[in-house]
Amino acid sequence: MAAFTRYNFEWEPQLRAALRLSLEPGAEKPLLRQGRAIGWIEQALAPLRDSHPRVDITRLAIAIRSATGIESLIWLTDVAGLTREQAAQTVRHTARALLDAAVAGQAAAGTGWSN
Repeated sequence: MAAFTRYNFEWEPQLRAALRLSLEPGAEKPLLRQGRAIGWIEQALAPLRDSHPRVDITRLAIAIRSATGIESLIWLTDVAGLTREQAAQTVRHTARALLDAAVAGQAAAGTGWSN
């Protein structure tokens, strides 16, 4: 998450532009927004396949991405008024909370995290 957040801030102008274009009515998905982050997060979560085999890695990666991408960072800095470091810390804590919830709930039926 630290590397992903650095990436988002490093490429922030381009990511903001791509996000802006993607929000236009009838817009096609811009080249920059291909969903690569989900794959990166799935790779980071890969060890869970052995230690917590019932956790749905793809579903967890999507949940983490939904709460940690450029959209979240923009909201945290522009709307909530956090500094870039505070925003980065917030998305890292959010990702960790989602991971902890998935691991803790892996055995519970119907939690949405299990296969």
